[in-house]
Amino acid sequence: MQLAWYVCHTTLGLRTRLVQTQEGKFSPDGLPALMRLDVERSATPVTAIIREQQLKSGSSPLIPDEDTHFLSDSLHTVYQRASQVAQTDNVTVLIRGESGTGKERLAQFVHEQSVRNKAPFRALNCAALTDTLLESRLFGHKKGSFTGADQNAEGEFKAAEGGTLFLDEIGDISPALQVTLLRVLQSDEIQPIGGKPQKVNVRVIAATHAQLEERCEQGLFRWDLYFRLAVAELELPSLREWPSKEREALIDHLVKRQQKSLQKAQPLRLTAATRKLLLDHPFPGNVRELENLLTKLYIFVPGDNPAVRPQDLPVRYRQTGAANTSTSLLMRDAERAHAVRVLNLCGGVKAKAAKALGLDVRTLTSMLLSD
Repeated sequence: MQLAWYVCHTTLGLRTRLVQTQEGKFSPDGLPALMRLDVERSATPVTAIIREQQLKSGSSPLIPDEDTHFLSDSLHTVYQRASQVAQTDNVTVLIRGESGTGKERLAQFVHEQSVRNKAPFRALNCAALTDTLLESRLFGHKKGSFTGADQNAEGEFKAAEGGTLFLDEIGDISPALQVTLLRVLQSDEIQPIGGKPQKVNVRVIAATHAQLEERCEQGLFRWDLYFRLAVAELELPSLREWPSKEREALIDHLVKRQQKSLQKAQPLRLTAATRKLLLDHPFPGNVRELENLLTKLYIFVPGDNPAVRPQDLPVRYRQTGAANTSTSLLMRDAERAHAVRVLNLCGGVKAKAAKALGLDVRTLTSMLLSD
């Protein structure tokens, strides 16, 4: 059986590790140990050099670099599932989550943990392009195939050959492109605009903030494409769903990370009142919004050892619920205040709040982000 595992590890290209137990009598401390076997190809044919290395307890190869990524308990389970998904190739993945929750970062993690990790990882935001531009970006085009096509262009599918293509905001593509994409996923074949069909070998990871089931019921998204994309599903929680202790730990992590990134001599100091305001804020833009806020504070809060007070925060972080209506007569502020109140009543679940308000999730998100 040991030989079978060795052959699988060395010939199938899987991201696996060889591990074996060691009896205490063979260990310097007399205790049983867990050993990792590192295999190195020898210059002599059909031989290999195997090195043993004791595994440290508590370490995990699944966790991204903690200097750049903060992996809370709320995210740890998601990343563990992502690692399992990565080990099965040729399976499409659907990542759900609000804007700013780190969907592209999770997609990159799946790619890095898979057998495709030495091939390209490409990312494309489907909501940012018109139908014609999106089709050209995805599948490429031939010179003269349409006005402005003055040279051949390789699409993202060809650019990601052998690797992974991440399609963000997949719920926003048109019905016509949905049909085309479904055909590509079923046949592994693309057709550049004005060109001939070409075979491709690409793993597709799609992401959306929209409730695709609702869009399918409304006739805006194809059920067959939804089922083809959602073979493996991963869902990232919004920042509002994180326990308070995890959100506080994230703030401390980002303060240090942004200090290093912006090359500041001293980290920001958040007063108790400021910290409470940040912990109470719903952060509709999630982690990305928090990152941007801390960057802004590093830029504008003066001093060698800057202390951030509540008045240093933008207005929307100091006003909540009814306070917005009492201090502003603008309709947009009254609407946002009501939206925040409903969101809090719905436990921070944006889809539920949008339904209660009679809005779609995108409209609600825009309303919450408005100043």
